[in-house]
Amino acid sequence: MKDIKSCLRIACAAISFLMASLTAYSQDRVTVRGMVLDSDSLPVIGASVMVKGTSQGVPTDLDGNYVIEVSPDAVLEFSYIGYATVQEKVSGRTQINVVLTEDSNYLESVVVVGYGTQKKGSVIGAVSGVGSEDILSTKSENPQNMLTGKIPGLRVWQKSAEPGTYSASFDIRGMGSPLVIIDGVPRSVQEFQRLNASDIDNVSVLKDASAAIYGVRAGNGVVLVTTKKGSEGKAKVNYSGSFTFQTPSKMPELTDVYDAMTLWNEKNLNAVIGGSVIFTEQDYEDYRSGKKMSSDWNSLIMARMSPQTQHDLSISGGTEKIQYYLSFGYLYQEGFFKSRDLWYDKYNLRSNITAEVIDGMKLNLNISGLIDQRHTPYSSSVDIIRNYWSQGVVNPAFADKEQTMLNYAGLDLQKNTVAMMTSDISGYHLYNQKYFQSSASLEYDFGTLTDVLKGLSAKALLGYDFKYNQDESFRKEYYLYAWNEKSHSYDSQVYNESTPNNLTRASYNQQQTLAQFIINYDRTFAEKHKVGALIGYEMQKHDADNYYASGDLAFGTPYFTSLSGENQQVGIDKGAFYEVMYQALIGRLNYSYADRYLLEAQFRYDGSSKFAPGHQWGFFPSVSAGWRISEEPFFKESALSFINQLKIRASYGVLGDDNSMNYEWISGYTFRGGETPDDGKGWYQGYAPGYMFNGNFVYSVDPSSLPNQNITWLRSTTFNIGADFEAWRGKLGASFDYFHRIRRGIFSRNSVGLPTIVGASAPYENLDSDSHLGLELELYHKNKAGELSYEVKAMMSVTRQKHLVGSQNGGYGNSYEKWRNDNLNNRYQGVQFGYEAAGRYESWEDIWSYDTYKENNLLPGDYKYLDWNGDGEINGYDAHPIAFDQTPWMNYSLSFNLAWKGLDFSMLWQGSALGSMKYSEPLYNIWGSTGGGTLVQYLDRWHPAETGADIYDPETEWIPGYYGFTGHYPDENSSFNRVSTAFLRLKSIEVGYTIPKFKKAQNFSLRVYANAYNPLTITAVKFVDPEHPDSDLGRMYPLNKTYTIGLSLSF
Repeated sequence: MKDIKSCLRIACAAISFLMASLTAYSQDRVTVRGMVLDSDSLPVIGASVMVKGTSQGVPTDLDGNYVIEVSPDAVLEFSYIGYATVQEKVSGRTQINVVLTEDSNYLESVVVVGYGTQKKGSVIGAVSGVGSEDILSTKSENPQNMLTGKIPGLRVWQKSAEPGTYSASFDIRGMGSPLVIIDGVPRSVQEFQRLNASDIDNVSVLKDASAAIYGVRAGNGVVLVTTKKGSEGKAKVNYSGSFTFQTPSKMPELTDVYDAMTLWNEKNLNAVIGGSVIFTEQDYEDYRSGKKMSSDWNSLIMARMSPQTQHDLSISGGTEKIQYYLSFGYLYQEGFFKSRDLWYDKYNLRSNITAEVIDGMKLNLNISGLIDQRHTPYSSSVDIIRNYWSQGVVNPAFADKEQTMLNYAGLDLQKNTVAMMTSDISGYHLYNQKYFQSSASLEYDFGTLTDVLKGLSAKALLGYDFKYNQDESFRKEYYLYAWNEKSHSYDSQVYNESTPNNLTRASYNQQQTLAQFIINYDRTFAEKHKVGALIGYEMQKHDADNYYASGDLAFGTPYFTSLSGENQQVGIDKGAFYEVMYQALIGRLNYSYADRYLLEAQFRYDGSSKFAPGHQWGFFPSVSAGWRISEEPFFKESALSFINQLKIRASYGVLGDDNSMNYEWISGYTFRGGETPDDGKGWYQGYAPGYMFNGNFVYSVDPSSLPNQNITWLRSTTFNIGADFEAWRGKLGASFDYFHRIRRGIFSRNSVGLPTIVGASAPYENLDSDSHLGLELELYHKNKAGELSYEVKAMMSVTRQKHLVGSQNGGYGNSYEKWRNDNLNNRYQGVQFGYEAAGRYESWEDIWSYDTYKENNLLPGDYKYLDWNGDGEINGYDAHPIAFDQTPWMNYSLSFNLAWKGLDFSMLWQGSALGSMKYSEPLYNIWGSTGGGTLVQYLDRWHPAETGADIYDPETEWIPGYYGFTGHYPDENSSFNRVSTAFLRLKSIEVGYTIPKFKKAQNFSLRVYANAYNPLTITAVKFVDPEHPDSDLGRMYPLNKTYTIGLSLSF
């Protein structure tokens, strides 16, 4: 009883304590109710009501109401897409109503344009951009690839994933490589590719007449890259690190030895008379028993996976007077060759500092540096893959079973692929590169002196860039071996192309200086008339120099101390020896009335030293106009007031281009002495060609092309009309553009009728012309409901090119010959002629009954072609337009981003259409010596059901396949061999999680993520990737699929 009483007392005490605690807790909590309205007193449905610094929150209902329980001293954050976020301290209140005002940030956000910035809503040119967060959602070692599918009209295609080559191209609207401006300084595409993507703040693309302010080099559009800067506040440290697994994308492989022998036997049997097998049943048995050795070149040469890692660190912050951004980046990427002698590493450094020197005067100092190193085997990747595919698996890679001696017996030209890819055996190439880039600018706001000068500012900029390359090529002599049955020992011999040892070192330096002075004026009068003006002067100079030294070595060591005294050379690469200077006067005038009627005119008076005096200067003007219908009073008061942006815009301008010119107005000669060996010019070891006269050797020179002092820029006239639409405060948007560019005065040689007695090639002249036209469309939708936010974006562009005048074509005998062969005069480009497929011969009856003239070697599975002209036979007159070429006319993408609490997800689909490719050499037929070139794909063929059956016996049963019987292939230019390169690719997919913040470390943030790049491609292209199928006849180093895990940390 006593124990029961004690228990009851304890229970009562516990209940009393619990009730007291609950009472105290309830006194520390308050239920807050309220309504969220917009500026028109309408409820905001789905607005987010969050407790600041926590994940606690609720959405508003259909009437804009909310209820939330919080502590009395909490701070509530009210937010919704298209509205400015509002913060309210609870301070014990139980009723809090909030009015959200429209956040014009999505329309008034700053967009980078030529020599300045403009508000997005007021831009009337075809200008598109992307920010840092969107760029980094795709993981690649090349920032250029990270722009894929993110900017309408910007076409990016990757050619190769070979480490350090940055083998990718991009253009704007199919018009060629654009001008790249990084932090206000013109720089090369290669320099952009080597930027640390984490340092990029935003990228803008000028696609129409808005690029005219860059004049002579802006004919293909302009890409403006802005790097990150610091901001006022405590120092913030950001670190991101990742590890990546790379795998080859569509890399053809060789069959095993048994399938290889079968295919070669079939190929050799494929003859009307005298066909026979090469490999007997005894050969098969010898390989099974181990008496003969074969090679699994697939496992010897290519790795299934290779590593890549990247680490980036930045520190930013500042005071009211000075802000800074400092960063360091490191990248390492390894290739797929098993030797691990193909690799690349890169170091990036950057310092961006902004300081207020005196009241109204700002100093911007940007300094960046890069050091990278690329190491490759002495043989190129293309040659290694070429040899890998062409060598036969029937021959061993090693002469001995212990795999210590490389074999040469039976190998085509005695080339051993293992030796070719291994630097310790055959040598290497080493490419060292260093960049130093700098710019310093002073900006002064004259409005700080007096209100009369409000809006007037001046900027002076000086830039200096220096690039230094130091390359080394070391060819190493090596031995190959073969087993000698007679002597029962191994024969050895020096591989012919490896001897003698040789060392070449080259040094390249390039530099550019830039001086720029700009005066800006930007002011609004009477609240409606906004005037902007810019006038400036710019001067830029580029120069480059180089030399190289080469010589044979007495010993296999990569030092000139080992020189043997043979074949010693010192020379220069004339392609990297130049001096070019530009000067320009630039101007722009903007006017806006009530932010409804927009007008812009700009010009550039540009001068280039590439042309002769009197032809060096050109004037490039443009004009743009826009009407923001959504800003009209009648529109705002209509039922369409939910549309907050409806703008129509148009532009017309003249742009120039001198990129392919090289002082063509000056006559001269080229002396070939000292050019590098193996340059394909046809003389021995780089010595100058010449002739014997009276027993003496007289050196000769090659005359340059005939000079033309009247040559000048080609000129591009560009027209663009477009519309921009946004509704429900940014929830739904669209943009549409139609563009048309005509280029006149394209540089060309009119060689028709030039007599050979002239002794020189025809001069370059401004002769040709072409046009580009197309459409762009962008659609997007974004929304936020409580803690869930998402965005969907789709874009598509179509471009067609048409040659108007092609001076180098002419002299056709009749209209058919002109139609068939003249593709440069009034002809759309990207069209391929060939034979149209009409099916396959399914049987001997089909062969006998098909009503066309046929050769006598046809077999079931062979190819039928359309008799296009109806003359009863297949010949050249049946070739007609059947397909597009490899460059696709259409490009499109679809992206999806989602965030909920700490989780985030992004996905990007990218694709192209209206393009095609043809399979060549190793991808077209079995290409190699006996037993070689037998790629796995060739097993998918028509062949007799019974091995060894008579292929010309009508009773033989056939198994169908993709190819005809081994040795029978379609015409290369037929629709059998030319396939569509249309593809849909999952370009990038990423899942991330941001760990909740700690109360005592609110500035600490940690995000972990997993990303896949190029993991899935849907296409009709077999064997290789659809983005680069024709490159190097299909032997190019493959694209990669990457799988990345990483983290981002900031505090």
